[in-house]
This record gives sequence, structure tokens and C-alpha cells, in this order.
Amino acid sequence: MSFKEFQVQTEDGMTWHVEQTGSGPHLLMIPSGEGDCHSFRKVAALLAPTFTVTAFDMPGFSRSVPAPHAFDNITTYTVATQIIGLMDKLSIPSATIYGSSSGGCFAVALLQEHEKRVECIIVHEIPMTVLKNLKDWAAWPESENPKIVEICKHVFLDGMNEDKEAWLGLGEEYHKRLETNFIVWVKNYSPCVEALRWDKEELKRLKGKINWTLGGQMPMAMFFENVVLTTEVGIKIKLLDCKHFPYVSIPGVLAEYIQECCK
Repeated sequence: MSFKEFQVQTEDGMTWHVEQTGSGPHLLMIPSGEGDCHSFRKVAALLAPTFTVTAFDMPGFSRSVPAPHAFDNITTYTVATQIIGLMDKLSIPSATIYGSSSGGCFAVALLQEHEKRVECIIVHEIPMTVLKNLKDWAAWPESENPKIVEICKHVFLDGMNEDKEAWLGLGEEYHKRLETNFIVWVKNYSPCVEALRWDKEELKRLKGKINWTLGGQMPMAMFFENVVLTTEVGIKIKLLDCKHFPYVSIPGVLAEYIQECCK
């Protein structure tokens, strides 16, 4: 299945790198903290016979260029509005939304603020609070950026991926782009995680549109808050045999799960 890669500018002045494949109902895939959509290639190819799969680099990451002042007062909800602008430009009236980690935060924000544009959301391991280390890194001077990059490389490879070969197999160009992306994420995006609204009554109303997974190979403490919240509001939660990036390590399993969620 072929992929179309193109640049598109939205009304807010953002320039987006977009990758699209397949046909059928729309499925939008939002990158997590690494910000680069290349990691969705395998699962998108598997889903292409069923869905029109659209993925993109987040604003300011890799091949997408933010509008001036795009990072001023950034929140999950301002990013959700930017994504709606991209959907408008691509003539996507509504879509199923997939997001892992911070990508899941944006999926939740889209459902909360733009419910009519969202068929359902499929999220994996959402960070509900910002780790203290990330808050510390965000305040480090620019001279410490190389140190942040090396820490992130280690965390993503050894802590977030059970299949290191699959992660490294995303290619030299991809990993070179991440060296810049890690800084964009730490300095601009990571603080906005805690701005997400976890209103339990709202989530109870929306739960029929929410599908949630955790990685069975991740330490329980990392995302235990996900278990507590989903149990309290009645959202079904499923374990996948992976860590933080199922679309990298188990794309076939994830594709089957997404198809099941959309039946």
C-alpha cells in the first residue's frame, strides 16, 4: 500500500507534514512525545484496507513548522484546536482518533472539546501528571540540551520499548530527527499534560467513545493512575503484550485491536 507524503498549511499558519494511505472511514493517528509520524508506518499499512489513515508530525517536530507564537500558552486544548484545523483542511468531517502517551492526551482533548468530529478515541498509557524529572529538564539552560537528548535516547530505547530492534529499525533519519524533537517536547509540550481536564462525570458521559489500553510489560507504577481512573468511571481497559509503543513493536496486534474497537 502506497503512502502519500505532503505539506499543507492551515488557516492558523501551521505548516504540517502529513502522511496518508488507504481508503474507507477516517482514522487519525497522533504521535506521542517523539512527535514524528514515521513510527506509524507499519500499523498504517495494515489498517489501509479498512481505513483512510492520516498521520502527521506535530507542530514544531520533524517536518512540521509551527506558526509564530504557537508555543505561547500551549495546552492540550490549543493543540486539539490546531488538529481540528488540519482536519478541516484535509476535508475530514470526523475520524477515529488513535494516540499513545501524550498523543492520547490530545485525543481526549479532541473528544472533550470537539465531540462531533470524533467517532471514538483509542488511547494507550496516558501520562496524567508530569514527572518531576521532566519539570526539572524543562528549566535547564540550553547548554544542557545535549544531556537531555542522551537521557531521552536511553529512556525511549531501554525503558519504553520491549523490542529494541524494532525501535532502532525505524531508521537513522528518524532517530536523527528525534534529537531535535526531544528538546521541543521537553521544553514546550510536556508541561501541558497536567492541563488536561479529568472530569469524572464528563468521562462517564463520554465513556462509550473511549477505548483504553496499557502495556503489560510496563512497570505498573508508571500508569497506575490510568487503571484507577478508568475503573472509577467505567471505561473498559485492555492489556497489550508490549511497553509504550505498540505501533512499533506489535503493529499486527494493534491493528486488530483498532479494527475491533471500530466495529
